[in-house]
Amino acid sequence: MLSKNDKANRSELHIFQDKSLDFCAVISLKQYGRGPAIGGCRMLSYPTLDAAITDANRLAHAMSYKAAISQLPHDGGKAVIMRSTQHIDHAAILKRFSECVDSLNGRYITTIDSGTSQADMSIIKKYTPYVTGYLEEDLSDNNPSVSTALGIFKGIQAAVKLLDGRDNLAGLHVAIQGVGSVGYFLAKHLYLAGAKLTVCDIDPTRAQRCSEEFNATIVEPSAIYAVFCDVFAPCALGQIINPLTLSQFKTKIIAGAANDQLSSPEIAKQLSQRNILYVPDYLINAGGLIHLSLQQENKNHDIITEHVECIADRILNLAFTARQQQKTLYEMTEIEVERFLGVEADDGHR
Repeated sequence: MLSKNDKANRSELHIFQDKSLDFCAVISLKQYGRGPAIGGCRMLSYPTLDAAITDANRLAHAMSYKAAISQLPHDGGKAVIMRSTQHIDHAAILKRFSECVDSLNGRYITTIDSGTSQADMSIIKKYTPYVTGYLEEDLSDNNPSVSTALGIFKGIQAAVKLLDGRDNLAGLHVAIQGVGSVGYFLAKHLYLAGAKLTVCDIDPTRAQRCSEEFNATIVEPSAIYAVFCDVFAPCALGQIINPLTLSQFKTKIIAGAANDQLSSPEIAKQLSQRNILYVPDYLINAGGLIHLSLQQENKNHDIITEHVECIADRILNLAFTARQQQKTLYEMTEIEVERFLGVEADDGHR
């Protein structure tokens, strides 16, 4: 294990390797003294260890912002297991990762993310208590993706109200990039609210499911950016709003579930200049984190839902203050979260 603690940047980085299992994992923590860091474990292929570290660091920073703006008693963390090109013993990899988490003595609580599942968290729970998002007997109340999707839906309602004064989404056109677990549940909410849907996914069966169940139009993943729509909802991987995609957008609002959506803060300014309302990712997609945090406190489903639905009020309140101070929603959210964290505006900024 290699560990590095950068107090000036409030960062803690741990790299774990086990050649006998072809195992390599990175755990990045951002420490502001709010509580144990919480964040998902990704299991994905990365070209290099440096690429995995960069991803973990950026996402840990985003998680710290997400927890703070949602007023949760947690710092931010993120883990990455570098998926091997070799055939691996999945259970053995998860056991080894559990030992890595346990070695941090509660400073990091892991959970599901891209490439891992609730079933995986149940395996991890056999070896460490520092995990959430695992399967329970009553599965209906225990899927954080459902809470993430609900928060996105409520956030989209708030964004539409901000721009058009509308209290309903009937006839609204929403383009959803990625209809996996979160994107699918979001599509369902929007369909039931009367919205028109265009979807894409790298897995054609997921897009086809939305076409059959929600009458969604399917486009190729590369074509989703240029769809004429009222709302663009990115629900796949990060940094999809970048210099290459920026000019393609034909939407009024960008609001979705993906983490780390902007390739740089400068992109937020350019979205504003194009009169596109950008709802910061960590503000609108916090439903899953709220779910997992409150689950740790043994709160019931109704209380979790109530807290998730508060995302809409948080957006509206921040937007009201932003207008008073002649700032964008993105700028106001950054200012507010940095106030919660007690840092300067450029301290650890993405």
